[in-house]
Amino acid sequence: MSAGTAAAYGLSRFGSGQNLPLALIQLRLFPPMAVMIPVMIMWAFLNFTDSWFGLALIYGIVTLPFAFWLMKTFFDDMPREIEEAALVEGCSRLRVFTRITLPMMRAPLASAALFVFILNWSDYLIALLLTTREWVTIPVYMASLSSSMTGQLYGAKAALGLMAAVPPVIMGIAIQRHLVRGLTFGALKQ
Repeated sequence: MSAGTAAAYGLSRFGSGQNLPLALIQLRLFPPMAVMIPVMIMWAFLNFTDSWFGLALIYGIVTLPFAFWLMKTFFDDMPREIEEAALVEGCSRLRVFTRITLPMMRAPLASAALFVFILNWSDYLIALLLTTREWVTIPVYMASLSSSMTGQLYGAKAALGLMAAVPPVIMGIAIQRHLVRGLTFGALKQ
């Protein structure tokens, strides 16, 4: 979220790096399986397999384009005049971003963070290929709840599925007042 927000703000306000949006969207265009084979080889070479750091890094890379594109639309819809007024008053660019722009973007940031969290929380393929025992995620563990002797363990899967649904629901409830405003941010033009 941090890298996507910073890149989106930079491109939206300064226009530098015009090839960045296309470069970032290319990360999402390839089928996941085509990208995961080279990633598995790299992660094995770097000893990132079955580690929290390896999973966090790949999830950050995979969801960066989504966060970037979502936040870029929000920054494009925000009026520049507010930031320009603060610059005229003597604020630096960093202070304008941290004191004016980010507080105004609280609702879009909350909705984008919820979507990025749900994308990472429910991912199956990346965790299946990059974890073995130590850092197995809930979707991968749920898929392993079957055996040839007992069949599918539906009770355990249902309980784990309910537990897996709790964090996104809690996060959604926590940002509920920002969520609707964040999803409709920029829907009406001046």
